[in-house]
Amino acid sequence: MTLTELGAPLAPAFALYRRYMGPKRQAALMGLLLGLAQPPFGFLPGLLAYSVLLWSLDQDLGPKPLRRAFAIGWWAGFLYFLVGCFWVAEAFLVDASNQGWMAPFAVCLLPGGIALFWGAAFAAYRKLVSGPLTGHWSRWLVFAGLFCLFEWLRGTILTGFPWNPAGATWKAGSAVSQLAALFGVYGLSLFTVTLFASPAVSRRDEGLKGLWPAAVSALILVAGLGFGAVRLATTEVAPTQTWIRIVQPNIGQRAKWSEGALLRVMRDYVAYSRAHAGREILQTVTKRDRKPYPDVIVWPEGALPDAAENLLDPQSETANLFAGLLQPDQILLWGAYHRAVDDQNALVWRNSMLALSRDETGTNYQVVYSKFKLVPFGEFLPFESVLESLGVKELAHVGDGFSPGPRTRPVEVEGLPPFLPLICYEGLFPALAKGERPSSSAPLRPSWIVNISNDAWFGPTTGPVQHLNLSSYRAIEEGLPMVRSTPTGVSAIIDPLGRIVEGSEIRIGQSGFRDVLLPEAVSFAPYTLWRHLHLMLVALFCLIPLIFVTFVNVSKNNQENDRVPDPDGAGFTTKKQHGDNAG
Repeated sequence: MTLTELGAPLAPAFALYRRYMGPKRQAALMGLLLGLAQPPFGFLPGLLAYSVLLWSLDQDLGPKPLRRAFAIGWWAGFLYFLVGCFWVAEAFLVDASNQGWMAPFAVCLLPGGIALFWGAAFAAYRKLVSGPLTGHWSRWLVFAGLFCLFEWLRGTILTGFPWNPAGATWKAGSAVSQLAALFGVYGLSLFTVTLFASPAVSRRDEGLKGLWPAAVSALILVAGLGFGAVRLATTEVAPTQTWIRIVQPNIGQRAKWSEGALLRVMRDYVAYSRAHAGREILQTVTKRDRKPYPDVIVWPEGALPDAAENLLDPQSETANLFAGLLQPDQILLWGAYHRAVDDQNALVWRNSMLALSRDETGTNYQVVYSKFKLVPFGEFLPFESVLESLGVKELAHVGDGFSPGPRTRPVEVEGLPPFLPLICYEGLFPALAKGERPSSSAPLRPSWIVNISNDAWFGPTTGPVQHLNLSSYRAIEEGLPMVRSTPTGVSAIIDPLGRIVEGSEIRIGQSGFRDVLLPEAVSFAPYTLWRHLHLMLVALFCLIPLIFVTFVNVSKNNQENDRVPDPDGAGFTTKKQHGDNAG
């Protein structure tokens, strides 16, 4: 029985679907399914929507195929990013009286803007396959390559916004996610789109033989699952000697900035930081002849509602609380904004990570890192003169917004293993995880990643869970553990395989602290050796089918041009044979 015969009972339903759905509605539905495949929803069958979208692009799109192809991509992207980014409205509702009016515009404009990349990818695909690749099976590879190329561009140009790439559909720490250790999340995106778009080029009229693209994809998926399962089962991640405490007080953005909140918020942080450790961690460190308190305490980004200079001023109401916070050999890593002088000697504000310590002279602090990749509209206002005239303001009311610091690089703080600092959504960018090596003869590989974030802006939505998943991919790619602290969740310690260390998670809406011994790094991280391999794969996916099919078509055309009628009436012969016969 052929595939066509097997699908005959469903033919009326498909006909009704095609009649009333239309290409744009279908594209929007597919975008919705792809959005629901991402964590925390996890509806993985939705990944087959890539196949439906490719099939849609290969249909007759009328007299303006490029415009229709762009529309299909845009509608799919709009629904996809609407599902993934609706939480942006929460940020504007923190100060609802002044900024609430912008929430519906942000919810529509953000998905609509980044969906342009999908529209451009789909139009480029239609343009490329309108020639020699029309109807050829290899167009499937071109689609995957172009789509992932534009996804990389989305995360790179105009400051970049790499939220929910296709590869991040697989929950960090799962078997398939381990492929990011080889190719990064963008390489995993290419893997995902290629496999799940393959049914679109399967030929039902050829029976089982026509299913070879889908069959090969299924085998590759099984191989990927097998690789990940073996890596998870055989990679031993032992604890180090460094005792980490992450603190999450569960204080929302609006509550933190309410009148008189400073001391109340500060006391919560101090209470969790000085709280007695649990029995399990104490038993562990006692066996190792260790001190009975953490080596380092980590607070989130923007922990306190004031500038660092004011908070640590000896005359301030918080000075005494800071003075009694730490033991002499303890370190506090925390996020705060502070004043700085830029290269032009101008006074600016920066969003930074500070290290606080205590010695016989008192409490000391140093700025170990200032955020390099700032959030547009959140921390700075692009096209400021134009947008301010329309009443648009950045969400962070600190001076005229924040100024970026130097590019991300590993840092060293006395008493701690070297670490890579990432603030907030910097954890989304694979390129930042590479960092910039300090000027020295030997490159410095950090031992861990510190990602502090203020996910209170997301509210109790899917945003914090997705942010955790996306940031965890940096741990897989770099082979490093990640310590992540937020004020309202999700805070956790991630091992170098992307898994949440047991007992370290503080979920949305929970308050408290977690004590964990920092996991050790993985000794070999292949992705760090060939960070841009995914771009080479994209180029191969796009160019090889074009070159191969063009070569085959030219060869066929040459053979056709060489054929002439046989003078003996026996069909056709080549021009060379005809010349020999005439001689």
